Amino acid sequence: MTQHPSRPSAADHYSLPLRGLHWLTVIAIVVVYGVTYLEDLFASGTPERALVWWTHISVGLSILGLVALRLVFRVVGPVPPPSAALSRPAHLAASVAHVLLYALLVATPLVGIYLAFLRGNEVTFFGLFTIPSPVAVDRTAARQVIEVHELLANALVVLALLHAAAALVHHVVFRDDVLRRMLPHR
Repeated sequence: MTQHPSRPSAADHYSLPLRGLHWLTVIAIVVVYGVTYLEDLFASGTPERALVWWTHISVGLSILGLVALRLVFRVVGPVPPPSAALSRPAHLAASVAHVLLYALLVATPLVGIYLAFLRGNEVTFFGLFTIPSPVAVDRTAARQVIEVHELLANALVVLALLHAAAALVHHVVFRDDVLRRMLPHR
C-alpha cells in the first residue's frame, strides 16, 4: 500500500499518550485562563468567587502535572522525527516555540502558587490535598507578583494561539502533515 504524501504514517504521529496530554493541556489552559473572567461576576468573599479561584488554582496545578507527564513521555517514549514538510528555519522556529511553551507552562503556575502563598492562602488541588503557605504574608510583594503571573499567562496564551495558527496554516494552506501528526488517527 502506498502512503499518501500528505498523510503521515502511524510512525510519524505522536504517540497516543502525547497526543492525549497535548489536548488535555489545551483544555486546561482554556479553563484556567477563561475562569478568571468569571471573578467579576461575584462579590468579593462569596462562595461563588472562592469557587472561581479554587478552580483556577486546581486546574493550574493540573497543568503542572500534565507538563511533567508530557516530559516523561517525551523522554521515554518514541517521538517522531520532525515533519519533512518543515524547512530547517521553520523547524528551528517550531523548536524555540515549543521550548518557550513548556517554560511558560511551568513558570506560570509556579508563580501563581507563589502569589497565593504571598497572599496567605493555602493551595488546594480539587480538595484532594492542600499545601499550606510556607512564606510570610506580603501583600506588597503579592501586588508585584500578580503582574508577573498575568504577564506570563498572557504570553502563554498568545504563544499558544500563534502555535495553533501556525498548525492551521500548515493544515489549510500548505496541506501538509504538521497538524495531522498531533490529531487522532485511524
